[in-house]
Amino acid sequence: MPDDKSKRGRADQQRISVGEPYEVSRLAKKVGLPYSLVENVARKEGPMRSDIEAYLNRSEERRVGKE
Repeated sequence: MPDDKSKRGRADQQRISVGEPYEVSRLAKKVGLPYSLVENVARKEGPMRSDIEAYLNRSEERRVGKE
C-alpha cells in the first residue's frame, strides 16, 4: 500500500523513513552531520527520530570529550 503523503501527523513526525531521501536529508541538515552518517545511524537505530538524535548526540559528546 503506497504511503499517503497527505496524511501527516504526530506518528509521522516521530519517525524517519530511510527510503525517503528528503527525510534523511532534512534530519542531517537539522543535526549538522553528513547525509550518509545519518542514513547509516537510521538503519542501525531504527525509524524513531528520538532514538536517532539521541545516538547522534551521544556520539558527538564522545568526539568532543576526546579533543
